[in-house]
Amino acid sequence: MSTMTSTHPMSKFSSGRIALLITLAIESVFFVTVLVAYAALRDEVSWNVPHTSARLTIPLVNSGILLVSALIAWWSNNAIRRDNQSALRSGLLVTLLLGMVFVAGQIYEFGHAGLRIDDPTFGGVFFTLLGFHAVHVLAGVVFLALNLMRTNMGDFSAVQHEAVELGTWFWYYVTAVWAVLFVALYLV
Repeated sequence: MSTMTSTHPMSKFSSGRIALLITLAIESVFFVTVLVAYAALRDEVSWNVPHTSARLTIPLVNSGILLVSALIAWWSNNAIRRDNQSALRSGLLVTLLLGMVFVAGQIYEFGHAGLRIDDPTFGGVFFTLLGFHAVHVLAGVVFLALNLMRTNMGDFSAVQHEAVELGTWFWYYVTAVWAVLFVALYLV
């Protein structure tokens, strides 16, 4: 068994869970603060980028990709609870690949957003939100990759899989944040 894996059964209040929840709370404050700045600037600055179906294509596809990846993460988390290593491995790999496709879609979107990153106000805040979210998705991809490596080493079981659960929670978080960003940046 790996030194990274505790020999104790999972606890509802483990230090890993508490640390992740505190981290996500802090990150949420940042996202909310920048969203408020975005909303304030949007009301003050004329933004002549229309919400057309063509403009929404990439963000809509990305939304679908992230939602499907969250469902697969949920499925793989449930698989390890049944001690199904193969399903966990497959689920982590597919979720990780979908996360990378999502980031590629965001990079494409950066180049076609109709805004410039050097815009000192509105465009800068827009790209800060998208960029910060992309960094979180990449962090989630790293988390998933580490869990995939640990799965291949046999570190997880039906009773010992807290890292998989925490990685899934983080993935749910980036999915939920994207849902809020999608509505705020593309629909409102």
